[in-house]
Amino acid sequence: MQKMKTIGTCLAMLAGLAGTQVATGQTLDLGVKAGVNYGMLHSGAGAVSDASGKTGWHVGLFARTGNDFYFQPEVNYTSFSSEFSYEGQVYEPRFRQLNVPLMAGYRIISNGNMNLRVSAGPDVNLNLNTPVAPQATSYRRFTVGGVLNAGVDLGRATFDVRYSRGLTDINEGLKQKTGVLGFSVGFKIQ
Repeated sequence: MQKMKTIGTCLAMLAGLAGTQVATGQTLDLGVKAGVNYGMLHSGAGAVSDASGKTGWHVGLFARTGNDFYFQPEVNYTSFSSEFSYEGQVYEPRFRQLNVPLMAGYRIISNGNMNLRVSAGPDVNLNLNTPVAPQATSYRRFTVGGVLNAGVDLGRATFDVRYSRGLTDINEGLKQKTGVLGFSVGFKIQ
């Protein structure tokens, strides 16, 4: 419950920041997005083998405030899985997460209806389910990562490619960190 309050507080602060940006003449775009993910669990444990990624999907909301330099918070529901072997048994944990990236970015090309942009920043993830894990290990409910994003805006349409890498272990016993490559299409509603 405390983690949900923390995320709620962060979102409220972001909303206040967005309001300040609009009041000072900065642009504000609000939008929706959806896409596909390819998720993988990277492990530092020698007992984990045959790791492979699986496809998933995501949907979300974004805000982008600023001009050439901008701030882009998001709230996404994301689904992904991975497969690996541990002590002779195959596991395929499936994750359903609330993902909140907080990116700062720069518009490399900005000419009205076409923008090319790059961004990066931290992201926090909250597991909404309990993925199956090997005995005596478990997947954390809350993790922190970093995200790199490149995108193009064509009018109100947005296209993004993103890589999110876990900075904290999602499973301490297996020394696993997430790696999620995502492709999304979005639409600016404001």
